[in-house]
Amino acid sequence: MNVFENGRSIDLMSVLDNKEWRSHYQERLKIKYPTAIIVSIKLNIPGPIKSSPLLKDSYNFGLRDIKQYLKQFKIVYERFFIENTTGPEGFLAVLGDLKAVKLATISFEETSPIGRLFDIDIMAEQNEQQLSRRSLGYRARTCFICDKDAKTCIKQGVHTLESGYDAINKICTIYMKKQITISKQSQDQIVRAAMTALLYEVSLNPKPGLVDPVSNGAHSDMTVFTFIDSSLSLQQYFNEAYAISHDFSGDDLTVMFETLRQLGVRAEAKMCGATHGVNTHKGAIFSLGILISAIAYGTKIGGVTVNDLQKIITKMTVNLVQHDFKNLYKKKQKLTAGEQQYQQYRLPGIRGEAAAGFPIVMDMALPFLLKSVGSTSQRLLDTLMKIASSIVDTNLIKRAGSPDILTELKQWSATYFELGGSQTSAGITYLKKLDVEFVQRHLSIGGTADNLISTVFLARLVGGI
Repeated sequence: MNVFENGRSIDLMSVLDNKEWRSHYQERLKIKYPTAIIVSIKLNIPGPIKSSPLLKDSYNFGLRDIKQYLKQFKIVYERFFIENTTGPEGFLAVLGDLKAVKLATISFEETSPIGRLFDIDIMAEQNEQQLSRRSLGYRARTCFICDKDAKTCIKQGVHTLESGYDAINKICTIYMKKQITISKQSQDQIVRAAMTALLYEVSLNPKPGLVDPVSNGAHSDMTVFTFIDSSLSLQQYFNEAYAISHDFSGDDLTVMFETLRQLGVRAEAKMCGATHGVNTHKGAIFSLGILISAIAYGTKIGGVTVNDLQKIITKMTVNLVQHDFKNLYKKKQKLTAGEQQYQQYRLPGIRGEAAAGFPIVMDMALPFLLKSVGSTSQRLLDTLMKIASSIVDTNLIKRAGSPDILTELKQWSATYFELGGSQTSAGITYLKKLDVEFVQRHLSIGGTADNLISTVFLARLVGGI
């Protein structure tokens, strides 16, 4: 996730003009609501970019939390300016004790995962002297990066703007993932979501080099019917993946994962039986199996956030890369494509994605899909190409013979979105041209497709598609 993506830079004069406007607005509210406490709420973002789509999303979610911290007070007025180029901000007029309101806002700043990004001022007509944090026993606001006094770091220029942006990205990423919750659902609902994800992916077109109902892409050994047969063969495996994790009672989740892997080996054999030996969904068997198991384990009692889901997955797959790739030089059998790429390029592939909690899916693709607009086909095509902008697609590397192909993949994605993506004829035409080029060069973004399947699966469970 990059919260500054598609943000617009502003100059110092705009910031100063906004500061003056805010002061006048606060004064007008104090006159209109003389017995109320005026709460001014904005984001505390350094640098020239003060607003972006994801910063606005973060503000709206944080605002919802602030209102919860203030729920004991009566709000008699509220107005928000989300589209301000200087950043989203707003105002509340609250009836209550000044000190109590201040303590409530400090509590939000101190305890909410996103509280550090908010700048909240309170004032009242009958009390011109603002209460300070220190007068109430709290230390001054801390730095985003080093947790020391923020004003000291700013004055001394201790940190670069880039490091500040990285810290803000981390805060927003963790917070936004906590807003996406997978509710407790039946085994049947979860398995159907997995089946739906497989069928949605193969039904989508046009996709560069991939199989769809119109084209076999760069795959001469499979058709859309091969994928349908493969998908149907995996239903029993998905049910088993759910069952073993829902019933698991131990503390060591690697034990649960090893049981899942044994089921996965049998599922691969069943898939090959349905496809006459063609590998259609090996990556999806691995990824969806882990996701289903983690959800089944995490939702035994109630809902689980995406952030919590990632923690479960990393506990399941701890030391996975080291375990699977140790002593490769001693292996007598022919190395798999994943083993070859790790040995040659040190690329951990899908194992590395799992061990990290599937960050491309969780941190980027899922939030992107949930806020996307258009038809289902448009939203999924855009999400596919969004994934392509960041993934280390080992399937593509295998076919191209070099990781250098990833530079081209990023450029293809960038060009697609520059043309307007799925909602423009230029964007769709570009995808069709890419498909032709991929077929000619025998290229395919199978890893990107696997990540799309995982993304659709999760989006289906949270009602986002």
